[in-house]
Amino acid sequence: MTTSEHIEEPFARTSTALAMAMCVISTFGWNVLVGHGPRLSLALLGIVILFVSTVGWIWAERRGPRALTVWLMLLLVLTLAALWISYLGVFLMAMPLIGFGVMYGSLQRGLAVTLVLFAFAVVFNLHAGASPIDVYAHSTGFLPGAVFVIVSALLVVRERESRQQVRRYAAQVEELATTRERIRIARDIHDSVGHYLTVVHVQIEAARATVATDPTASSECLVRAQDFARDGLQELRRSVSMLRAGAVDQRPFGVALATLVEECRGNGLDTALTVIGQPRPLPPAIEFTLFRAAQEALTNVARHATATHARCTLRYDARAVSLEVADDGVGAIATDGGFGLLGLRERAALVGGNVQIQTSAGTGFAVEVRVPT
Repeated sequence: MTTSEHIEEPFARTSTALAMAMCVISTFGWNVLVGHGPRLSLALLGIVILFVSTVGWIWAERRGPRALTVWLMLLLVLTLAALWISYLGVFLMAMPLIGFGVMYGSLQRGLAVTLVLFAFAVVFNLHAGASPIDVYAHSTGFLPGAVFVIVSALLVVRERESRQQVRRYAAQVEELATTRERIRIARDIHDSVGHYLTVVHVQIEAARATVATDPTASSECLVRAQDFARDGLQELRRSVSMLRAGAVDQRPFGVALATLVEECRGNGLDTALTVIGQPRPLPPAIEFTLFRAAQEALTNVARHATATHARCTLRYDARAVSLEVADDGVGAIATDGGFGLLGLRERAALVGGNVQIQTSAGTGFAVEVRVPT
């Protein structure tokens, strides 16, 4: 048991301290009025126990396990003294002690407190000259109540542990959800803004290459680069503000995909879009996944493939839809690296789809995303 656990969900609260105060006042009050023994001493001792079992309880719990151990031992000693001078009249005070032993220690500690109280009762009755039958009767009468208190304390402890575990699970779920959302935003930024930055880079390179021989063409490239930079900035704002969760764009999916292909064609890459099958409405999440797949694949073609031709094929089957992007570039030997392909696989998995890649050195690169519908 750690100090943080006491702070997280303490047993000693105003309500429980008031309940403890009522127990002390009623027990000692009755014995001071009608019980045996020195009434003044018992009343003074009752006041001390009242303070220790309420204010002292709250203080010790806030201080941690060591303070609680000292507090419990002090309360035990005071209770034993009260039992002795009241001729075991305040034995009701033994019940909270047993419960405290279980709550702040363990079942073994609760049993140890019970054993101490039993031994004390035996010694007291023997000292009073009771017969063996009376010693047995007067020393074991509290045991059923002790068993009940131990079981109740165990249930209280387990309930608190369960609540704490639920809170820990809730915190882990919240942290996982936050991490997944960060990954999603990072994936959006990579797929969208990365695409626009690549296009801007291509346009600027084209402008530099033609600035001396064809100023007009160079100026057109810079204008297109500026337009794409503006579009990329808008896309970045949408991603950061998380307004890109559902739809591909304000445009229909087919229009957005055709526009993307046209942009690639305008950047100097011979790109064609082919639609096979009967187009039909798709869930927004699937449209978004396919659009991002096309965007990422075409960005990779422009960035790495050294290709002259790219083919984008959208296929509608009876139970699935697939998007393939293939180029005639240099191809690749390994396909397990890169954040883009990783994000593509993650996107496909989120909608129940998969990603297939076909490539080898010098034979081009083809990536297909297939999603069941």
